[in-house]
Amino acid sequence: MMSVKIKRLGIGGIALLLLMLIIPYNSADASTHQGNFYNVLMQDGADPWVYKHVDGQYYFTKTTGGNVTIWKSSTLTGIDAGSSRVIETGCCGIWAPEIHYINNAWYIYYAKDDGDNVNHRMYVLENTSPDPMQGTWVDKGQITDPTNKWAIDGTVLQVGGQMYFIWSGWEGDTNVRQNLYIASMSNPWTIDSNRTEIARPVYGWETNHSPNVNEGPQVIVRGDIISLVYSASGSWTNDYCLGLITANVNSDLLNASSWSKRNQPIFQSANGLYGPGHHSFTTSPDGKEDWIVYHVAKYNNAGWNREIRAQRFGWHRDNTPNLGAPEPSNIQIAVPSGESKRVRYEGEEGSFGGGAYAASSPNGSGGSKAGHIDTASSYVEYTVYAASADEYILSGRTANGTAGGGWSTLTLTINGVTSPFHVTNKGWENWGTSTKRILLNAGWNTVRFSKGNGFAELDFFDLMPAYPAALTGSVYKLVNPSSGKALDVDGGSTANGANVQLWEDNNTTAQEWRITSLGDGAYTLVNTISGKALDVAGGGTADGTNVQIWEDFDGSPAQRWTIIRNGNGYKLVNPNSGKALDIAGGSKADGTNVQIWQDNNNAAQEWLLIRK
Repeated sequence: MMSVKIKRLGIGGIALLLLMLIIPYNSADASTHQGNFYNVLMQDGADPWVYKHVDGQYYFTKTTGGNVTIWKSSTLTGIDAGSSRVIETGCCGIWAPEIHYINNAWYIYYAKDDGDNVNHRMYVLENTSPDPMQGTWVDKGQITDPTNKWAIDGTVLQVGGQMYFIWSGWEGDTNVRQNLYIASMSNPWTIDSNRTEIARPVYGWETNHSPNVNEGPQVIVRGDIISLVYSASGSWTNDYCLGLITANVNSDLLNASSWSKRNQPIFQSANGLYGPGHHSFTTSPDGKEDWIVYHVAKYNNAGWNREIRAQRFGWHRDNTPNLGAPEPSNIQIAVPSGESKRVRYEGEEGSFGGGAYAASSPNGSGGSKAGHIDTASSYVEYTVYAASADEYILSGRTANGTAGGGWSTLTLTINGVTSPFHVTNKGWENWGTSTKRILLNAGWNTVRFSKGNGFAELDFFDLMPAYPAALTGSVYKLVNPSSGKALDVDGGSTANGANVQLWEDNNTTAQEWRITSLGDGAYTLVNTISGKALDVAGGGTADGTNVQIWEDFDGSPAQRWTIIRNGNGYKLVNPNSGKALDIAGGSKADGTNVQIWQDNNNAAQEWLLIRK
């Protein structure tokens, strides 16, 4: 059923009301716009590494065991549905790869052995392509210090114009303990000094399992402090945790005395989550927030059966990270700053058939779930709206407690096209996240979940663009490349109905627009000085209808715009009318009116989005 929300009756109010009866603001089946999520990034995996490149893309990898696999995503929460590439490394025990960008080339550092753990060593791959998903990965061989001892979990620190390699290794040739070592590098694949031990397990929380472990070193620099956050205790236990050693950027990092270890863990089991560890650090899409990505056990005493989570962190006054505690599984947190909103469809709000039905859920987001999808004929179906035909990420909060502990699938059908929707097994009501990159048509779409292999339930699913055109909440100016002039509020007015025009690009607030992705392929543009939205006057649909600013109604039909690649820039199309943001007559003169007009992909409808 349709949810109709009357936002205003003003100029052309009756026409707008009629349009809202046929063009959705919220989609069918009681959808809502959300800026929060449950923080499982991947329902299965360990040893996550993520790097946000200067192109704004996230490059991710984790332990897969038999190769190195890298993922690419425009959002942190969409990594699991990102594009991926498998890089064959040969043989065995491929652990904890990391991808780095150093001196205009890509490098992957990973551990492998020949089938015998005692022979684990670190290796390097190089790719000089601008995009690591393309080009050739070249084996640069083993990276080692003169001792050539057992080594895993290598990472690179760059500080003071010098590169250092930091890793976890054995002191001798037997598995007694894992220490942390550092050495200097002459290039990204060569160590040029002896190793220095900078940490070994000494505290009770590090030595409570055998062998004793310090591993997974990760470095983050703030001010003049290097924080080396590492994993301690047995990775197969609930006691796995994160510890901290620090050094000053101006100290001799090859001198063990330059490093100081804290006597307590800084991140450990809490809030019903167990064994958090082997993390990496990154930032939100807009760079305003710091995030930690880490693995935890899927359930109490799950051992090496782990999932990957992420959460925001802050800083102590001494410039060391304040990681807090793992966020509780059943409490939502805000999405990373700059990420799209998402459109949420609660499981219980779908249309059920074949014996499936909505059931109560103590840990469900709305207290209910879509369950009992137990027979070949059972299903739950939703009607969803997309403002533009494009790829979207479908992220479902799912659970599987099938006897035997194996994975299950639901059969996901999008507009008649089916594919498996995988759900890990960690118990009923212990919700995880299943994701899929899907293609939606512009307008209404049908999404169905039906019986697959095993059994699974659905709390809800979210939709968001796979490739958002702008960072939500960021401020942009829109410049027409043909004229070099900007989208401008006439006279910098803040009044409802103030005209929008073309004007000399002068970087004033009259030319600043805060863009928000609504999750369904549409965006709002709000002028920063007035707080008012780019608006089609009266919700009109005719060629030549004026564009103005008006009170922000958070995505009413007159204020929704798709942002679609057009030549070297973008075109903005109002889904309500199907017409494009247009410079009247293609004029280049200051004061030329901006209107909507038939979408014809010409220069008068092309805009550059320049982030401020």
